[in-house]
This record gives sequence, structure tokens and C-alpha cells, in this order.
Amino acid sequence: MKSFYDIIEIEETANFDDVKKAYFRFLRAEHPDKNPQNKSSSATELLKAVGQIWEQVKSNRVIYDSWLREQRLRETQGTIGETIELERNQEIEEYCRCGAEFNLTQEEKM
Repeated sequence: MKSFYDIIEIEETANFDDVKKAYFRFLRAEHPDKNPQNKSSSATELLKAVGQIWEQVKSNRVIYDSWLREQRLRETQGTIGETIELERNQEIEEYCRCGAEFNLTQEEKM
């Protein structure tokens, strides 16, 4: 997954002023008014998405950085849920990664 920082080509650890400079440098390079070759709908969508992320980063960068860490964690953790097919009267114990234990009654198994 490409992050806002990847798109504007700056380190995530950069200070706010450097992030701001990189964002405006990105806009100058990619905006259709400055670069007529970028008038495609995908380029417009990218600019719109980056602008929305910038608004979040500008007002509260901690929230975006937290969301980004969560997305990366989800990518590396694999399956969050899965379907398990059981035969009748088969007992099974399954534990959640969070440590919770789930016990099904006979009625819930059907």
C-alpha cells in the first residue's frame, strides 16, 4: 500500500514543514494546470485523494499516522476471519488472536 508519504516522496519521520513543502512540490509537478499531460481522470482522482489526505495530515497528523500503522498491520496479519465447515456432532476449539475463546452451542452449530 502506498502511503501519502510515498506519493509525495518524503520520509514518514520528516517534520511538518518538510512534509508541507513536499506536498506543494508534488502539486506543482502533478497538477493538470502545471502539467497538461496529467489531465486523465486517474491523475485527477490521485490529486483529489492526496488533497483529502493532506487536509487530515494538516489538521491532525497523528490520526493519519495511526491509521497508516493500522493498515500496515492488517496487511501483515493475514486473515481476520475465516469460515470453518463442521461435520455434525464434531467438537472444535478455536481461539481468536485477541485471546478470546468462542464456544458454540449445538443450536448455533446448525
